[in-house]
Amino acid sequence: MYRSLVSPGKYYQGKDIIENLFTHIKYMGNRYAVLVDEFVIGLIKDKLVKSSEEAECQLIFIIFNNESTDDEANRILGIIEDNGIDAIMGAGGGKVIDTAKLVSDRCNLPLVVIPTSAASDAPCSAASVIYDEKGTFIKSSRMKKNPDMVIVDTNVIANAPVRLLVAGMGDAFATYYEARACHQSGTTNYTGGRHTEAAFALAKLCNDILLEYGVEAKQSVEMKEWSEALEKVVEANILLSGVGFENNGCAIAHAIYNGMTAAIKPFPIMHGEGVAFGTIVQLVTEYMVNNQWNDEEFKEVLNFYVSVGLPYSFENLGIDNPSDQLLMEISEATCSSGPNAHKMPFEVTPQVIYESLLRVNKLYGLN
Repeated sequence: MYRSLVSPGKYYQGKDIIENLFTHIKYMGNRYAVLVDEFVIGLIKDKLVKSSEEAECQLIFIIFNNESTDDEANRILGIIEDNGIDAIMGAGGGKVIDTAKLVSDRCNLPLVVIPTSAASDAPCSAASVIYDEKGTFIKSSRMKKNPDMVIVDTNVIANAPVRLLVAGMGDAFATYYEARACHQSGTTNYTGGRHTEAAFALAKLCNDILLEYGVEAKQSVEMKEWSEALEKVVEANILLSGVGFENNGCAIAHAIYNGMTAAIKPFPIMHGEGVAFGTIVQLVTEYMVNNQWNDEEFKEVLNFYVSVGLPYSFENLGIDNPSDQLLMEISEATCSSGPNAHKMPFEVTPQVIYESLLRVNKLYGLN
């Protein structure tokens, strides 16, 4: 079995870096399609236009229709093909970025990703998550390559809603625990290879940074101020988590999110928040199956969640006293949503997940 490590072609991060965007990407061509939503276009349009004019490049803005679906990708692809585009930019949140990846993959054009929040680790990976029109998870598709460039302006992120940063921390926090599970089971990563030592070290570093700087970074965004702590956490949320999950693998934490989105409609919280709850379920599952509760680890995780505001109970998710039927629906959907639940170093069945959910609800729920 081979080992593998994949990442974006180039990664740049810094305060106000977007103002000089075209000094970094001009080599890609002169005509750029920019996929954005109606909110993000108001945040960055003027800066992009100014930078493009200085570089004598042309921009075409395409407004995203709010959901990462096959139909939306095909709609945008048609606009790209009609306008002689040299490269594509995806600017905004995870679903805009996922759609930009799909379009880039289908038309074989360079892709620049510009996340305007640190809400997920989507920017760096070659994975694109596809949903239906109602926001239900359909599948995660592999692109032919990772984004050609990721540009992260930490001043933009400092001025984004604090909930987005916290959700990104929830997504990133799962990275190490899922990498550890995949390491123990010897499963393959998203490229079909085994993880490298570098990839596993990045996953652990991601966890360490969040534990040390997460609270301070949240405070920075609450005050709409840049800080070195924010710079570190943004790197953890976007780069370390992105490279970490893709090169190590996902496990129960992400499977729980997929299962919950299938069983609970509309799903009441963000992706990273759901994954954070899934990490709690994964740890409880590990402790129960191994018949050994790691109190020190669990207290560290729980204290971190409380300190930054991540959900650790059904009550935190806005689900009061979930029924046994709902718990079993989540459990069955978790195990059938894809391979992630089965990357653990033990057999995972709906009954195993159901018992873990019962335990989590007993620990922190209303029962």
